[in-house]
Amino acid sequence: MSDGLLVVRYLFGLRGSTLIAGAIGPGANRTMALQIEQYLADVLPLLDIDGNGQVDALTDGLLLIRYLFGLRGPTLIAPGTAPGAMRTTSGQIEGYIQTLLP
Repeated sequence: MSDGLLVVRYLFGLRGSTLIAGAIGPGANRTMALQIEQYLADVLPLLDIDGNGQVDALTDGLLLIRYLFGLRGPTLIAPGTAPGAMRTTSGQIEGYIQTLLP
């Protein structure tokens, strides 16, 4: 869950100590704000969960957090995708997020 929190904070524009405060899980490979910021900047295009061409905290971030909390089916996506989204069903969203997970 700490990864999801870091992603959402990053998408809301938080950086530095505000980004990582209380969000680094035990055994994390990246523990410094700059390391996490660089990693998230590198993977930012992949975080377009709904596939509308934009990465947004209130759509893509929310979909990711809901998924990490175990929500599936209609509760995962209602409401949650942005206008112009290419992935609009829970199956499409779940499948895409699964490709991002280790």
